Amino acid sequence: MLLLNMTTLIGHLHPLLVHLPIGFILIAILLDVLAYRPAYVHFRSAVQLTLLLGFGAATVSCGTGYLLSLSGDYAPQDLSLHQWGGWAVAGLSGVLYFFRSWILSTNAPNAPRIFSALLLLLGGLLLFTGHQGGSLTHGGDYLWLQAGKDSPTKKTASLAFDSTAIEVPKVNPELPLEADPTQIQKLRALGCNVRILLKRPVMLDVTLPAQSGKSMAELAPHLEALAKNIVWLNLADNGFHEKDLAVLKQMANLEKLRLEKNPLGDGIVPVLIGLKHLEALNLNETKVTKAGVEKLKMDSGIKRVYDWKAG
Repeated sequence: MLLLNMTTLIGHLHPLLVHLPIGFILIAILLDVLAYRPAYVHFRSAVQLTLLLGFGAATVSCGTGYLLSLSGDYAPQDLSLHQWGGWAVAGLSGVLYFFRSWILSTNAPNAPRIFSALLLLLGGLLLFTGHQGGSLTHGGDYLWLQAGKDSPTKKTASLAFDSTAIEVPKVNPELPLEADPTQIQKLRALGCNVRILLKRPVMLDVTLPAQSGKSMAELAPHLEALAKNIVWLNLADNGFHEKDLAVLKQMANLEKLRLEKNPLGDGIVPVLIGLKHLEALNLNETKVTKAGVEKLKMDSGIKRVYDWKAG
């Protein structure tokens, strides 16, 4: 549990740290371009150090970004583009740092211009990667909505759950002030990770590890006992069908639910529509059809539904 919490905390540093490599690399590009003017030629001496700082910051940012991605709240294709773009930015920054060292040790006539061209390429890659990160956080149509002043519409499956800050569930008056600690311990004994997000009222985050081998018959009595305390629930990749998930009907305060990689069909839709506080739902790689997903979007208060490879 301590390791899980530390991983989550470090991952949530990514939105803060990611601005460091952006700043360093953009400064390096600016210094290099200005150095072509005789009055600013001395700026070129600072380019290598700035690139080194950018390389280090980009590497750390990639590491924290990977930890953040483990939350599973992102569209896989967009996430993959952002991750590979980030590692490419870090790698090219390192290559250009050593290339600059080589330039300083030789008199190759065209090397500085080649370096400048590659540095501009790094800038383009940085913009692409930053755009992919923005799309993960705000949705692919974020810039267009802002530019056109359109009113935001309900988020679609291609948009990602907003994990730019440490998430805090809502405190609604229906939450119980207490929870049975014995039931929490029994869930943990069955292999579930149970985090207490708030102690009064008691708000729980419950995760059943993927492919745990546990049946709902084992879990259901304890989930039912804590049903109104559970605000986040992760049952992904555990082979559950609709008939196994009747317990969800009792989770009146559930806000975030992950059911991806389960053999679920449209029979789960009526159950989910009844959860009035549910805001984020992951149905990636399930058998829920497009029609079922559309019904969820139209007839419930769910703001984010992910249905990559569903249906």
